[in-house]
Amino acid sequence: MVTVTVTAKFHNPSLSRRKEWQHATCLYRDTKQFCIDGWENDDFGKSVTTASIDNDLYSAIQNQAIREAKSDHNKDGEVRYRESQPFAVNNQNWEIDTTENGTVVVGFPCVSQWWYTPIEVYDDIADPVDRLVEGDADKTRLQVYRRGDDWYCTFNTEYDADTSGETPVGVDIGERHILAVTAYGEDESMLVSGGEAKYVRRKYRSLRDSLSEAGALRARNRVGDKEQRRIKDLNHKLSRRLITFAEQFENPVIRMEDLEGIRENSSWSGVHSWHFHQLQQFITYKAERAGIHVEKVDAHHTSQQCSACSSMGTRDGDHFSCSECGRGRHADLNASENIAQREGEPCTA
Repeated sequence: MVTVTVTAKFHNPSLSRRKEWQHATCLYRDTKQFCIDGWENDDFGKSVTTASIDNDLYSAIQNQAIREAKSDHNKDGEVRYRESQPFAVNNQNWEIDTTENGTVVVGFPCVSQWWYTPIEVYDDIADPVDRLVEGDADKTRLQVYRRGDDWYCTFNTEYDADTSGETPVGVDIGERHILAVTAYGEDESMLVSGGEAKYVRRKYRSLRDSLSEAGALRARNRVGDKEQRRIKDLNHKLSRRLITFAEQFENPVIRMEDLEGIRENSSWSGVHSWHFHQLQQFITYKAERAGIHVEKVDAHHTSQQCSACSSMGTRDGDHFSCSECGRGRHADLNASENIAQREGEPCTA
């Protein structure tokens, strides 16, 4: 199953539509706050229904507001909605279709009526939108919100992927080699040293320590900002390089280890502060823009298992050897090949 997030801009909605949508965002906020206050004051139980909501929102939108308020109320801390809230409707109460001239329109209830409004379909979202219109995909809840002077909607599409002809591209992220990549079945791989990242971290850690000792806290904070920018720039470059590597193969699918597993199982103390999550995010959203699916796989034993025969082998520095089949391989590339062979769960940005 593939899940793709679609964010689309509404094309020139009329003034009356925009006014009603803006009114709906305020009513949505008030509905959620009404529920939160009622639960805090024990005015009613968690089984509150739309019969208790006194505003003109369609009941489907009121129900979604109640669901979101319940989720927020279960979190720690006081809940106060000071800004208008994007309003939402569940998957059964909105539609997507095309007009006779091929324009894609999204229809949903609001306050006075259902509104059917064209959306701008960019290349990045054309495939999932086409699948949804043709009935080849399922949709999730719709969210409508304002950004500046423009209005947008966002939703997920879910569909079964055709895995025939795929080229799995396994990605191992580590300390010595920040990226070890293998295109399974293509006899192609890529290794990227982690030296630059380690140098950046050592340099700025030393600067922070020196400034802390001198009591220059403001300067220390500025150093931290510079480090973040260097790391972000490096992660952008790494993710672009990976996407370029993957694009040379037919129907590539990128598979990466579950990063939570990396943090829990790594013996490298710096793994907890390294921006693995940011790197994964950059890889994922750049892959989606390039039309490449990304999957997250179980990290268990990817470094200890032989990618050729699945037996447990031995790692000595950068070298992996298997006593069962006699295979020798770069240890990180062996791990990336294991990752490429594992079935994963869809990962979206």
